[in-house]
Amino acid sequence: MEIFLRMMVIALALTRTPTWKFVIIGDYSVGKTSLCKVFSGGSFVHEYKPTIGVDIFIRTIPVVEGIKITYQIWDLAGQKRFHEVMGRYYNGAKGGAAVFDITRLETFENIPEWVEHLRENIDNKNIPLILVGNKVDLEDKRIVSREEAEELAKELKLIGYIEASAKQNLNVEEVFKAPFRTIVEKYKKLLSRKSNP
Repeated sequence: MEIFLRMMVIALALTRTPTWKFVIIGDYSVGKTSLCKVFSGGSFVHEYKPTIGVDIFIRTIPVVEGIKITYQIWDLAGQKRFHEVMGRYYNGAKGGAAVFDITRLETFENIPEWVEHLRENIDNKNIPLILVGNKVDLEDKRIVSREEAEELAKELKLIGYIEASAKQNLNVEEVFKAPFRTIVEKYKKLLSRKSNP
């Protein structure tokens, strides 16, 4: 992880807007594509169209004080039939989100499998991943509690849990920014320890 953090700082020093690959995983129809579209400047679309393989979204934004990055978001298909080829798409990712639908229990129960699959097939096993409970606009149909999701995030050693709604544009920015901020904070702590032994 320390080598990755040093490389990140060098990249930030050499370029004004480094590219940061971000993967978004989870079952089909949990709203991954909607989150990506809203984050990248598009609008929410009510019609469901399954992702075939992978869709890539791009957006350049300031993430933390003085740092802009270009997000290259890899929206991975949620159908099991694509699971085998997904491993190829994970490598090079610097952060990600594991998304479930708060109204569909099976999408929550499948999160450990998604996270394990990613960690088995990625070069950097410690990328910061955030757990996302999507579709909180459907609160009256909620099946998965916030407490259950927070507990799962801890069990899987994810950076945290956040609830979002692409439809209402609620916490969409945070879904994508939180993993990057985690890297920056780790780097600041590392620098602080080295300058104050």
